[in-house]
Amino acid sequence: MRAKALQISPTAPENRALSSVSRKPATVRVHKRGRLHVRAGLLPDTDQILSAAESIGGAASSNARDLQGIAAGIRSAAETLGAYLPWPLADPTLALGADVANIVGLQPTWEGVSRLLAIYYILLLRPSPFLGLLDFYVLVPLSKVIQRRYQVADLTLRDRMGSGNFGQVFEGIRNKNGRRITGSSLSKEEKKRRVVLKRVNLDGSVLRSNFLKAGTMARGAGETGVAEAYMCSRIMRDPLVRQCVAEYQGEFIADASDGGFTKGTQWLVWKFESDSTLGDALSGSLGAKFPESLEEIMLGRIRENLDTEKRDAAIIKSILKKVLIALKRLHSLGIVHRDVKPENILITGGGNVKIIDFGAAADLCTGLNFSPGQGFLDPRYSPPEELVLPKRFPKAPFPAAAALVSPLAWQIGRPDLFDSYSAGVLLMQMAVPELRSASALRGFNKALGECDYDLKEWRNTKGYRYDFDLLDRKGGAAWDLAQKLICRRNAVNRGRLSAAGALAHRFFLPEL
Repeated sequence: MRAKALQISPTAPENRALSSVSRKPATVRVHKRGRLHVRAGLLPDTDQILSAAESIGGAASSNARDLQGIAAGIRSAAETLGAYLPWPLADPTLALGADVANIVGLQPTWEGVSRLLAIYYILLLRPSPFLGLLDFYVLVPLSKVIQRRYQVADLTLRDRMGSGNFGQVFEGIRNKNGRRITGSSLSKEEKKRRVVLKRVNLDGSVLRSNFLKAGTMARGAGETGVAEAYMCSRIMRDPLVRQCVAEYQGEFIADASDGGFTKGTQWLVWKFESDSTLGDALSGSLGAKFPESLEEIMLGRIRENLDTEKRDAAIIKSILKKVLIALKRLHSLGIVHRDVKPENILITGGGNVKIIDFGAAADLCTGLNFSPGQGFLDPRYSPPEELVLPKRFPKAPFPAAAALVSPLAWQIGRPDLFDSYSAGVLLMQMAVPELRSASALRGFNKALGECDYDLKEWRNTKGYRYDFDLLDRKGGAAWDLAQKLICRRNAVNRGRLSAAGALAHRFFLPEL
């Protein structure tokens, strides 16, 4: 075999340390058995190599001294801070300062690294075990003490707004000076006092006294009401997540049978923010057809000269983005909604999108309303796996244990992908006019199942009568996002975009 000739260039990045030593390339022959023979050119002599090595070593030593200086500064700061802290906090502060300084100074210890990793796991991973434990064992009992306590005499029950499997929803008004509202029309001041009231159905089920403490699956309407009250209360304690849901004001047990209330019934109370949902818009109940009916609300004004297709895409993009932001924030708490659908997405007059109805939600940080192999779902919007976690996934015995393993459970099982699938169905329903009715959506799900939840195959084999113009515009960005949301998970519970991943998709890039 002929030998290969290699040129060693002194100006290559890896040889810059030798560039001042030799400017003449040396040609080296590499034979089959790995022997090297210099054929021509000059290689630097030993003194030159040692001189270059000393130069490199000096620079490395200087960098090391800089790092040691930074490490010393960290230790000093920790000592100064520890001097002002009470004694239970002083020693941990000094220990953590020393751990960080050792790592910065390139002198880590196993004990220090382990301690920092534990802190990262407990405090910074999501869902945070520390915040979960703090909320469940400290803030939940505290909120029950300080929350507003309603009585029947405080409220006037008005029109029924809707109903579901576990309760009925009414419009109500907070009474002023104990006087009930009797007229059909409301003043501006009275409208500001409106609330939404949900009466939990009486189904004869027994409410377990240790239901919340056990952190288990709700049984019957009564426990579902307790679970929803817990979820809403917890969300209200997070300043970011609370912006994405209806404002929860508390719960109460009716103390009298009067004005439509029945003594002993359980009621949940929210601030009245809107009586219009995305479901109303899709069905055409808001007047004009969707998405035109939401143009002024979602875009801020009616744009006369805007291209119709571009306008429709902008409205859909705005709604979906706000839904995904809400889901991303919910998931940061360890909560999976499990019932994301148009009827549970409130559209306010100010263009806000808020998720409602947490009766089916599961808190994976405490295990509340979760049990392997069981779950609530709407088959029109639920993914093929039908469960937030695999059936084989173990159930934590109590909330503290669930909180401690929640980051691992979240990374292994990816329960948030349950909700992101539902968001994908929302996108299809908004963007494809023929899918906006309930019957059409049922047909879509049946046909999609026949295609093994392969959206591309469904379109190629069964989508010939659908209008995909809104999905195909701008290089098919919306269609690509839909395919990455509506699909099966893979063997490691991935393969589908999360809410955070979907928000980074090119579909949400601004149009020029």
